[in-house]
Amino acid sequence: MARLKFAAGATAELGYEFKATGAKRVLLVTDKHLWESGLVDKVKSIVQDEGIHLTIYDDIRIEPTDASFRQAIAKAQEVVCDAFVALGGGSTIDTAKAMNLFSTHPADLLEYINKPIGQGKPVPGPLKPLIALPTTAGTGSETTAVIVVDLLDLHLKTGISHAYIRPTTAIVDSLNTVTMSPLVTASSGLDVFTHAAESFTIKP
Repeated sequence: MARLKFAAGATAELGYEFKATGAKRVLLVTDKHLWESGLVDKVKSIVQDEGIHLTIYDDIRIEPTDASFRQAIAKAQEVVCDAFVALGGGSTIDTAKAMNLFSTHPADLLEYINKPIGQGKPVPGPLKPLIALPTTAGTGSETTAVIVVDLLDLHLKTGISHAYIRPTTAIVDSLNTVTMSPLVTASSGLDVFTHAAESFTIKP
């Protein structure tokens, strides 16, 4: 299980959490739209106030694809970092998981993707610390050991599953979710409902 902190204002403890891991250089994965709410600047200040170097990647695609993953992974492989922080919804957190996985244990994308689409290769070892800061309440990606991706050429959605993928810590701060628009708030609720219904209706 991911270590979970749940409290209004808990984002302020992000710097402390990174200090505890010994991180010196952190890669922040986020959504361009979150700059407008001030959340990116807030997280940036919290991390940098601890004397930690921060690099930001904000070119996130909603519903990540193999193409968007490859672009993000290439960025992660260029950056020298010893920890990640994901600020955003499920698409952002899943992208950060993929960046962490493929920059720590490089491989072709299909090597880790679940069989029968990919090779289902097990993750060979632990990943770098990843702290998830969800801004939505629908996917639960901050606590799961799964990465979901759309394969464009095959027109299907699949994933990568392994215990090492799970974020090290999830900081669930309700003050981050109130930055959502009414439409995103409603969509997050429908996301929860859809996942629950799928558990009863999906074929083995």
